[in-house]
Amino acid sequence: MSNSKTLLLFIIFCIFSSCYIPSPAIASDHDPSSKGFIHCLTKKSIPPWLIHTRSSSSYTSILKSSIRNPKFLNTTASATPLCIVMAKKTSHIQAAVVCGRRHRVRVRARSGGHDYEGLSYRAEDRRERFAVVDLSGMRSVRVDAARGTAWVQLHHYKNP
Repeated sequence: MSNSKTLLLFIIFCIFSSCYIPSPAIASDHDPSSKGFIHCLTKKSIPPWLIHTRSSSSYTSILKSSIRNPKFLNTTASATPLCIVMAKKTSHIQAAVVCGRRHRVRVRARSGGHDYEGLSYRAEDRRERFAVVDLSGMRSVRVDAARGTAWVQLHHYKNP
């Protein structure tokens, strides 16, 4: 139940604040604060294989995997995330938010590809620094029959 509350708080936080931390710095893998952000993620117990940076061989395919609007398939036309965190646990989401705040990187949630406007994975301002937390790995269902409750993580059900 605690994990579900944390996930709900993360989503509410993102909706109301857009995880906004003003920073007009140019987004680059070579930027020391970008490396600091990535280091922070691994230090907060996110396994390196769940963090896909622009230099990762799988980065482009993971980035394009949920793009539904063909207009945005050209990922060189706008700013792209510093990294994509493939969250498997609520603690991965928490770590991304904490590290984003600490290193002045916006954190955007992505789940299922219903973002036709491309707001979760691109930015018009090429100077914007942001990361994506991909929630497609959040698939558990927990039922408490005694209390008559069920907790379903965000990405359990998919549209065909």
